[in-house]
Amino acid sequence: MARRNVEELKAYLETITSKRGGLDWLTSEAPTIAGPEVEAPAMAVASGGLESMPIVPTRADAMEGLKKLSLGQQPSAIEMAGMEAIILPDLRPAMTIVDGDFTVTHPLWMPIFTPEVRTRMRQAIPSIGRIEMPGNTRYPYGGTGFVVGKGLIMTNRHVAEIFARGIGDRHVGFIPGAAASINFGREDNGDDGINFRVRRIIMIHPYWDMALLAVDSDSSLPSPLKLSLHDARDLSDRDIAVVGYPAFDSRNSTDVQNKVMDGLYNVKRLQPGELKGGKATASFGKVLRAATHDCSTLGGNSGSALVDLTTGEVLALHFGGEYKKQNYAVPAAALGHDSRVIDAGVQFAGSASGGANEWQGWWNEADSSEASVGGDATDGDDSGGSDGTTRAAGGGQHPPVPPAQGGMAVGGSVTFELPLRITVSLRTEPVATLRSTETPEMAGLEALKEPDHDKNYSTRKGYSDDFLNSKNLEPLAVVPMPDAADSKVLAVTKAGAKVLHYQNFSLRMHATRRLALVTASNVTKERKLRKPEPSGDYTRRGLSGLGKNDQEKWFLDDRLEARYQLPDVFFTKDRTAFDKGHIVRRDDVAWGNSYAALRRANGDTYHVTNCSPQVAGFNRSTLGEDNWGDLENLVLSEAANERLCVFAGPVLRAHDTIFVGKGDDGTALRARIPSEYWKVVVARSEGELAAYGFVLDQDLSDVQFTEFAVPANFVKTMRSIEEIAEMTSVRFDKVIVDADQHDTVRGEELAARASIQRK
Repeated sequence: MARRNVEELKAYLETITSKRGGLDWLTSEAPTIAGPEVEAPAMAVASGGLESMPIVPTRADAMEGLKKLSLGQQPSAIEMAGMEAIILPDLRPAMTIVDGDFTVTHPLWMPIFTPEVRTRMRQAIPSIGRIEMPGNTRYPYGGTGFVVGKGLIMTNRHVAEIFARGIGDRHVGFIPGAAASINFGREDNGDDGINFRVRRIIMIHPYWDMALLAVDSDSSLPSPLKLSLHDARDLSDRDIAVVGYPAFDSRNSTDVQNKVMDGLYNVKRLQPGELKGGKATASFGKVLRAATHDCSTLGGNSGSALVDLTTGEVLALHFGGEYKKQNYAVPAAALGHDSRVIDAGVQFAGSASGGANEWQGWWNEADSSEASVGGDATDGDDSGGSDGTTRAAGGGQHPPVPPAQGGMAVGGSVTFELPLRITVSLRTEPVATLRSTETPEMAGLEALKEPDHDKNYSTRKGYSDDFLNSKNLEPLAVVPMPDAADSKVLAVTKAGAKVLHYQNFSLRMHATRRLALVTASNVTKERKLRKPEPSGDYTRRGLSGLGKNDQEKWFLDDRLEARYQLPDVFFTKDRTAFDKGHIVRRDDVAWGNSYAALRRANGDTYHVTNCSPQVAGFNRSTLGEDNWGDLENLVLSEAANERLCVFAGPVLRAHDTIFVGKGDDGTALRARIPSEYWKVVVARSEGELAAYGFVLDQDLSDVQFTEFAVPANFVKTMRSIEEIAEMTSVRFDKVIVDADQHDTVRGEELAARASIQRK
């Protein structure tokens, strides 16, 4: 048994019993607290290098384990199992709510839930509901929310971002085609409750993991809960209860979860515990000081209210946590220092003054962000209760996510990058369409034109391995650019180098495939670098210097012999089977300290060295997702700053299908077409690196390369970085491999939020 697991359990037990005397108290009082012996779940316990038959740990096993922990000794496997299956559920239970009430049977908590406390909780419970997403087949539900004002619901930002987009309170709205509602039932009594449709996105907070939603405020909407002005970060060991909708969470032990939850999930629960002070944690590209607590929360509890048992007020908004370590919450008192939250109608238990706060700069950035979001919800059917009842007609820690399903209506059209620019156009009957292969004379358009670019390459420093070490954080290890496992496959530049440096990114070319083997990018969302000069035109055409009807023409890199590059004509005069697009995403690296530097980076992405052929048309979801970009945004949501190191490229397999296209001189040009792409994203957490690997693949076996084809969807999966290295013949530095989150809690959480499988 790993010593780390023992130390982790010991630290957690000491944390949740600190108010009562720690392990010494626990070893002397646990039998009395827990009451009579109860049946623990059978567990398969490793023994002698083999997995034994299931064994049922007893309370005696648990007590012996506690004694060993208190003496600094190593408990046995069965003793560890006993502590997790018996002691932890007794100390932090999850009580079932039926008809707005609950029953307290645990001896530890019976004295705490006095008649007065029970009355306060019964008053709060009806105002806390489950966030539903009618018509969304990817999520069973989004999380939890609660009423905080007239027709006003509070939940987490990362919950709202399932169906909403934008940031701040000016440029926010629904993702096209998405909808949401809140249901205050969903209890363990078969009552499906009533769905209140979310009409409008009021706020997606730019600093805290918090969002405000508007619903119809008729007489049947529960009363608002009041937010406390006492800072939860200063109230360590205060008795609280989380009320929310915990779901089965694959990150945690199945046996322990079933013991705590009685095998029942997705219904309203009351989960008591204590506040544990304030602690720094990474959230949406920053490190902030959150409130912490030790309630038994699971996936689905995101957006839950932390109710003060002493006052009935909401002390904090739960947003995430890690089993046997720490749970994090937005302190309600901090929101009382935000005048925009107050002006939105959130009710506080006292006079919230607003005033100065540390996140005004984040509001300024949100205000100046571009408005490109949806509007209010549209009318439509609600798939909430089984009886079809709908109150309003109209339009980190998530529950488990089934595989994504998506599509496009016939006749629709959409363009996106994945890393390649794809244009999907489906039609019901043959029509005359303009394609990039048509001549200007045929189409009445301007000729293909190269985007503005600077060929004075002496200014290019390329990818920086020290990029994640921003000045306000403790320095971490540098993140080197990956290399080829066999350097002999790389193309050599005219100057004798095996890497090409551009503005904010670098790449290594595969000589025989004429494609980038690996790219390395420095990506940032920092607004001062994304828009360094207010007067600049930051649109795609503005940065590229193209007219309204100009077609982008990609260009060779003069530093590399032409025989190592696929020319633009291969993509534009090849029987229309392929499109050209970015491996390094244009939007990722278009940043700089000046507008000129940003335009230079934009232009650099149009080198054909950064291009890879891809079948031009295929289906995708209509919910506004980007096949690659959404993954980066999810990683940033848990990062300590707004920076990423991103590595990407095609998977170059020997059996890839050969396509015969044209070269610049009109002669035949043969190239193998990759069907898989990979990406590794590296961020910094509070004090360490975190790396995530992904593969995007598609079966091209039935594609007819002589005509326009629409093959199946690309499938995203999370892969270990070691597996990606093996399948791509790319060598990643040890610091990246060691930071791999594939088999960690972080990795599982991110995969669930991204609706992708881990392999």
